[in-house]
Amino acid sequence: MSSYIKMKNGNGDTSCVDIDHITFEPNYKKKLVETSVQTSPLIPYRLRFWPRSSCDMQYDPKKESCTVVGLQCGCKVITQWVLSQMGLTLVVFGWALLGAYAFYKTEGPREFAQQEQMEETKKVLSIELATSLRQTEGHNESWPKVIERYMQQHEDVLLKAVAAGFGEGGEGNIWTYPGCILFAVSLLTTLGFGAPVPRTTFGRGTAVIFSAIGIPLHFLLIFNMGNLGAIRLQQLAYRMSCTDIPTGTPPPKWLKWFPVGAILIYYVTGVMLFGYLRKREAFDSFLFPLDFTAAGGVATVPGYVKICYAVYLEVAVTLAALVVSLLQASATSSLVDVGLKLGLLTNT
Repeated sequence: MSSYIKMKNGNGDTSCVDIDHITFEPNYKKKLVETSVQTSPLIPYRLRFWPRSSCDMQYDPKKESCTVVGLQCGCKVITQWVLSQMGLTLVVFGWALLGAYAFYKTEGPREFAQQEQMEETKKVLSIELATSLRQTEGHNESWPKVIERYMQQHEDVLLKAVAAGFGEGGEGNIWTYPGCILFAVSLLTTLGFGAPVPRTTFGRGTAVIFSAIGIPLHFLLIFNMGNLGAIRLQQLAYRMSCTDIPTGTPPPKWLKWFPVGAILIYYVTGVMLFGYLRKREAFDSFLFPLDFTAAGGVATVPGYVKICYAVYLEVAVTLAALVVSLLQASATSSLVDVGLKLGLLTNT
């Protein structure tokens, strides 16, 4: 008995297919899907750049209260504003400034008080040492022991102060407001390599709350900005107004090399701005990010340079998101072939 299955054709008509007499292509199970169909020609959805600022809500006055509907409409409009790219940019920017001010108020006084305490301690130890030496005048053989004892006291005080954060950035202050802006940006971008660490309980608590709220919002903003930049580059490359990439159309050569070229140019720009213009040595100029770490002496860097470097970090993260979005949208079949050969990709 033959088995029949009803199937609809493209016109919507129903016909019967004898599945016992269907001929399959040899080795159809082992046949690989063409790699070109595995790359998506679409760029992911993104947040609107400007919000709609509209509330298209219909309600029945007999069933719903006008006040409740008004509140729902107001919440919808606020959400549209906050979760647009422009609104989210303002939220993240304000959150960064607010966090920097909180760090400045919690860690700044501690750093200043610690420096004053160390200066006072050094004066006291110097006076005590001078007094002890005068008292032992005429007994010069005991001076080495007296000096050694006070040197040991000074070393103990200094080690305790360093453990508490004294001299973390070398000479100068780390927790100035520009320094706190840089610290806030390093938390938001999660690029906190070598960043200073809050020492007070309130400062550490502030860092946890600031990161828990700010990092997800910042990632959402950066990913959407990357998608927006990728869309604009695709439109420029294919000379189209829509966001779909023509299927089967190879991307221009400059678009393929854009990720590598953009990253190299941006890094060289950082070398020029934060190395050459600051009259650093050639080797130190190429390692300019180390100048903005606690061990690298970030405390000695002028405030306006710290703010400029914070902006540089933000643009760097945005560029990275753009490159990732662009690679996802315009990945070629050759790239997928390499991934399949290396065993990096799977569809199971």
